[in-house]
Amino acid sequence: MKAVNTYSALALVYDMVMDHVDYDGWADYILHLLDEHSPKEDSPDFHILELGCGTGLFTSELLFQTEAKISAADFSENMLEWAKKRLAEDSERVSLYRLDFESGWDQSELSGPIDAILLLYDCINYIQTEEGLARLFRGVKSRMGPDSIFIFDQSTPANSINNAEFFEDEGEQDGIAYTRKSSFDDESRLHTTQFEITTTEGVFQEQHVQRAWTRQEIWAALERSQMPVLVSYDGFSLDEAHDESERIHWVIGNPPRSSAVGDEPDLKT
Repeated sequence: MKAVNTYSALALVYDMVMDHVDYDGWADYILHLLDEHSPKEDSPDFHILELGCGTGLFTSELLFQTEAKISAADFSENMLEWAKKRLAEDSERVSLYRLDFESGWDQSELSGPIDAILLLYDCINYIQTEEGLARLFRGVKSRMGPDSIFIFDQSTPANSINNAEFFEDEGEQDGIAYTRKSSFDDESRLHTTQFEITTTEGVFQEQHVQRAWTRQEIWAALERSQMPVLVSYDGFSLDEAHDESERIHWVIGNPPRSSAVGDEPDLKT
C-alpha cells in the first residue's frame, strides 16, 4: 500500500464518494443566497469564483442554473484534470485555475474584483490554524470589490459528534474501489479520515485531516480579518445559525437587502 498526497488517488473515485450529495439542490440554495444578498446577481457579466472546485460537480450545476461567468479553482492537479474533462463543453463560460486558497493567492493569475466567491463542502475545515484562516480571508478580500459577496460553509463539532454512524463506508465502480474510515478527537476537534483506494495500478492510502471549528471561532476570525458578517444560516435553511448547528453557511459582504442578519454570538468560553 502506498501513501499519497491528499486528493491525488481520491480524484479517481471522488464522484463515487460524493454520489449522495444533492448538488442540484445545493446550487439552488447558494444562488438563492446570492439573489438575496448581491445587488448584481442578475447582471449578465456576474463573475463567480468557486474555490475548492474538485472535479467540477458543483461547477456544472452552477453553469446549468445561472448564466454567470465562472472561475473554478482547486489546488489538486488531479482533481482539476477531471474538472477539465467534465466542463470541456462550457469552456467559453468557465476558467480553471490551480490555487491553494489558504496561502497561494499571491501566485494566482486570478484578478479582482470578483462578484461572488464561494468556498463550500467543508473546504474551510482543512485549515487547521487561526493563521491559516487569516491568510484565507486576506486572500479573499484582495479579490473582493465594494459589492462583492463571499459565501462559505463550515462543518462544526456537532456534525462530527452527531453523525458518527456515517464514519465508515465503501464503494466500487469500473474496477476501482474505496473504503473510508473516520474518527473524531473531541479534545483537539480534529476529524481524521483514512481512504484506501484500490486501482489496477495498486492500493493507495490517503489521509485527510480537518478541524471542526466552532461558530464562535469562525466569527472571531472574521472579526479579526475585518470581514463583515451579513448573516450565518443554519444548514441549508434561512434560519439563523446557532451553537448546535451541524453546518453553517456564512454570507460576508456589504449590508444585505433583507433583515435576516443574525445576532453576534456570545464569544465567551
